[in-house]
Amino acid sequence: MTRRVTTFDIAREAEVSRTTVSHILNDQPGVHLSAKTKARVLATARRLGYVPNSAAQMLVTGRSRTIGLVFPRADLLAVDAFVPIMIYGLNEVCRERGYRLVMEALREPAGEDAYLDLAKSKRVDSLIVINPRKGDRALEKVVKSKFPVLIAGTTDRPGENAIATQEGQASRNVTSHLISLGHQRIAHIGHASLDYVAVGRRLEGYRTALETAGLPFDEALVTQGDFSFDSGYAAMKRLLTSNVRATALFAGNDTIAIGAMRAIRETGLSIPRDFAVVGYDDVPSAAFACPPLTTVRTHAYEHGKLFAEAAIKLMDKEEVGSQQDALPLELIIRESCGDKAEKVRPVPDLVPRKS
Repeated sequence: MTRRVTTFDIAREAEVSRTTVSHILNDQPGVHLSAKTKARVLATARRLGYVPNSAAQMLVTGRSRTIGLVFPRADLLAVDAFVPIMIYGLNEVCRERGYRLVMEALREPAGEDAYLDLAKSKRVDSLIVINPRKGDRALEKVVKSKFPVLIAGTTDRPGENAIATQEGQASRNVTSHLISLGHQRIAHIGHASLDYVAVGRRLEGYRTALETAGLPFDEALVTQGDFSFDSGYAAMKRLLTSNVRATALFAGNDTIAIGAMRAIRETGLSIPRDFAVVGYDDVPSAAFACPPLTTVRTHAYEHGKLFAEAAIKLMDKEEVGSQQDALPLELIIRESCGDKAEKVRPVPDLVPRKS
């Protein structure tokens, strides 16, 4: 049987005291050690294959060193292309910092104590909640409880700790780009129901762009998908058979856009000659769509890393607050919108740069 690696082994190999090893592995607050020493101890622990005893850690520190990631629905991992990349970034930080990540999908409808019960039953030190919904009383309750909760996005409520981006502005700019190409009848397929805060923000950006350009907002041009390729395909079919006479589409995410592109082609229309399409997120498949998809780059991997770092700060009682412009968004212009020169335009300035 292989002997379990202990903190004594790490201390001997790293040439530091066992107390120093304990402080670093347990991320003890208020202890000041050099970055070089921390890096050497953590590298030694990884090289030796150290696995912490979670029960012992909880007895010593009162913390489980576990972050809970909460989904509003279980199938997001299967249908939404942004989420797995975000989790990859989140998990990388957890692994480097010695934290565990547990994932949980709440059943609908969730009870008013759903998040609080999850925090207690899973023995987590903080929660990250993605894709928040409007009027989620369970989420509001756990935020008011002062338990460390990070909202990936926003509920627009005071007192929340949240990391979000200017998705309303990005949606406005991507719609304005279609208008600048001569389109006046632009459809919009939201990536989920309007219960989700992000869906409403992207719809509002689309609407503002139309109004700014003096174009009417036509509800007949707007419908909702459900995160997936299939739902984007079905929503586009509904629009095309309703005779709305659109010439362009702004889709709420890339999976919706790619599903919609198939529906457009099946109708006998050419992209972008007859119908321009733009998406949102810039998932890896966007560049390989046929034609390559114009979209908004949202940096999913970097989002995950930010979420993890913020959740750890909350555990340590550090301030996070509501960051509504956490990462720069970029308009990635490819062939699907009819602009053949591939380039990147930062939001909101839209200054061209080669992709």
